[in-house]
Amino acid sequence: MHFLFLVTVLVYLAASIFQALYLTIGERSETQTLRSRIALIAFWGTCVGFALLSLFIILWWSRHGHFPMTHWTDSTAFFAWANTLIYIIVVRLTQLRAIGSFVIPVAFVAILISYSFSGNEATLPENLKTYWLVPHVTLILLAYAAFITAFGFGVLYLMAEKKIRQKAHTLFHNLLPSLGASDELGYRCTILGVILLTLGVIVGALWTQYIQEIAWRWLDAKVFLTVVTWVIYVVQIGIRQLWGWRGRKAAYSEIVGFVAVLCTYIGVNLFLDSAHTFR
Repeated sequence: MHFLFLVTVLVYLAASIFQALYLTIGERSETQTLRSRIALIAFWGTCVGFALLSLFIILWWSRHGHFPMTHWTDSTAFFAWANTLIYIIVVRLTQLRAIGSFVIPVAFVAILISYSFSGNEATLPENLKTYWLVPHVTLILLAYAAFITAFGFGVLYLMAEKKIRQKAHTLFHNLLPSLGASDELGYRCTILGVILLTLGVIVGALWTQYIQEIAWRWLDAKVFLTVVTWVIYVVQIGIRQLWGWRGRKAAYSEIVGFVAVLCTYIGVNLFLDSAHTFR
């Protein structure tokens, strides 16, 4: 399993490099063939990495008999899986490959963290050995992945807008999605993330009704920041619907939401005590 994990990390590294190359290579006629090949290598390399990571998670689950949650770094491997899944779906539906230049490096960093701390295993608490854990964690990490994809589209929007205002034609100018596409897809990813996060929180709330040892605590750091993150994104959607908050403002709000996701997922695990933290 260790060798499989190492190969997966290396494949994700290669995919991240090719994703970045795709965004930076020019639109000149002599580079069109090379660019199309790089695009294919980046996408299918990501798919191979996703398949290897899926196999690793299945083997880990089979070996330990439970979902990979004994240490917070275990969940980062699944977080990388969730990010990659959202990316593949977006590319298959829209053919906008530029988003991979942001999403896949994030997935690579997540899986690298998981690999670096793969020896930090502990026994999963008895009250977490339940089928409720799988949908709860899966829904929330998929929500975070959707929010990160929205962040990527927000950054792409700001990059494209800057080039238009400056009337600059850089190497990757023609590879950026249109302003309308980045804005709309970022909004759709935000809605998807809110739906998934809502379902994940509901599953967690229902879970506590069936496991007496786990009390629902609103002042729990993870619970509190999750609710704050949820509110931030719901407010974004509400403002867009009521006052037409689009374009640059929406892009900046997606960046703010991304910071909230980092604080909720990483900040709590590293610096705060929570019933959701496993060290």
